[in-house]
Amino acid sequence: MHANLSTCMNLDYYRSMGVTVQVRDLDPDVQERLRRSATKEGLSLSAFLRRELTELARDLEVRERVDILNAGSIRTALGGAFPELTGISTQQIVDIIREQRGPLD
Repeated sequence: MHANLSTCMNLDYYRSMGVTVQVRDLDPDVQERLRRSATKEGLSLSAFLRRELTELARDLEVRERVDILNAGSIRTALGGAFPELTGISTQQIVDIIREQRGPLD
């Protein structure tokens, strides 16, 4: 039992530590621009990159959700991601949604 508790505590410790990312072959000018931006904001390069990567990951999640919506059958039935809705009645849209959703249980 003691070994299992120790293992769980170690896992919790490592999960709280995050991960280390190494970027190879980064152009020195890019590194310098990033360092200057971090300094300008009063952050270490590491803190600056952590913040920027976290924001990038959030943006990617939003883009993935948009891609899922755009690929969905309802949008396809309406004519694509940004369909021209001129001439399509509200009832037609409701009918398409109900058809795609299927019967309610």
